[in-house]
Amino acid sequence: MTTRRRSQKVRRAREALYRELVLEAAERIFAAKGYDDAKMEEIARESGVSLGTLYTVFHGKAELHQTVHELADAELLRRGLEGARGVEDPLQALLGGVRGYLAYFLDHPDFLRMNLQGGVTWGTEEAGAHSRQRTTAWRRGQQMLAFAVGRCIETGVFHPGDPALLARMLTAMQQVQLAHWLEQEMREPAEAVVERIAGDVPRMFGRGQG
Repeated sequence: MTTRRRSQKVRRAREALYRELVLEAAERIFAAKGYDDAKMEEIARESGVSLGTLYTVFHGKAELHQTVHELADAELLRRGLEGARGVEDPLQALLGGVRGYLAYFLDHPDFLRMNLQGGVTWGTEEAGAHSRQRTTAWRRGQQMLAFAVGRCIETGVFHPGDPALLARMLTAMQQVQLAHWLEQEMREPAEAVVERIAGDVPRMFGRGQG
């Protein structure tokens, strides 16, 4: 390896590390202060990099905030798909996907706080309206959920209804439950929260449940 290639490799590794540190710090600061009150100086200090270095990685607060959301949105979709992969039973596939993305929120309470800021209902498209990537991720997530709900309706597990509407209702219900968990200072263990919310799905949408 030439000296130039070695230097480029070191520079890319350093930039990747700075990026990771800044994103982790930004998530904490945005969660604690909200977007409007968060300062780039605070994020730099929290991340352990200089303000100048921060601006070499991200051009400004808006780009940084958007990147945190976009990366987490992609991971939420991945967790949902992974939880349902290979499961034949429609209800268990739906619940596997639900458990997957719920676990991500519970493992990342700062990102959960960020998602709850602003009072936007997750069941409406406005929840992903701040960038094209976030809108695409929201729509894809809802399509995946609606497909899973539709399978449950087709097999008689759920009451008949519009799968897209029921998917939105399910998303909004989980937002309230996760917000309540935060308000209760996260006292309930994360695993118990996941199972409780997953258990509510067939109780609220299943046949013969009132």
